[in-house]
Amino acid sequence: AADLERREAPRELCDTLAARGITIDVLVNNAGYGVPGAFVRSDWARHQAFLDIMVGAVCELTHRLLPGMIERRYGRVINVASLAGLVPASAGHTLYGASKAFLIKFSEALAQEVARRGVHVSALCPGFTYSEFHDVTGTRAKVSTMPRWLWMDAPEVVQAGYDAVEAGRPIYVPGRVNRTIALLARTLPDALVQAVNRRASRSFREH
Repeated sequence: AADLERREAPRELCDTLAARGITIDVLVNNAGYGVPGAFVRSDWARHQAFLDIMVGAVCELTHRLLPGMIERRYGRVINVASLAGLVPASAGHTLYGASKAFLIKFSEALAQEVARRGVHVSALCPGFTYSEFHDVTGTRAKVSTMPRWLWMDAPEVVQAGYDAVEAGRPIYVPGRVNRTIALLARTLPDALVQAVNRRASRSFREH
């Protein structure tokens, strides 16, 4: 167990693994949360801690564990991103979508670097998933009013993500509804998508 908000945590964790002779063939970067509300409502220390976990720890853990995977010519890295990284941003959770978009691009580029070395890297981009995420952000009551067909269960998201990295897919969006949303976000006019997103986001985000 390690608190990835501490900047020393990724190094300490990897040092502990090395000392115990534990080899890591599969890395799942899934630690994360949201900071709801307007960007200026939270102080910078809170945002910095958020970025350390959502971006910094992901990159450092990957950087420290990847060489062993390359040397053994086998490894799997799953970076849990979000559908939020593929659609236009909306008010509230200002850094959330941005951090997830970073993970997607990071995974996409890294996958190309290591594909011929037996290592697969994949950004998993789920939409609404039943977990404690919304309890932590205090938005459970709001999101519970959304239709059931928008949601997926955590086990099916996990299975889809593992199948995707095994298949060597750099970016994967689980669920037919989520894939449709991602497709529409890419193909419809930006102004229309942004307007729909602004309207829909009011039901589950603090501004």
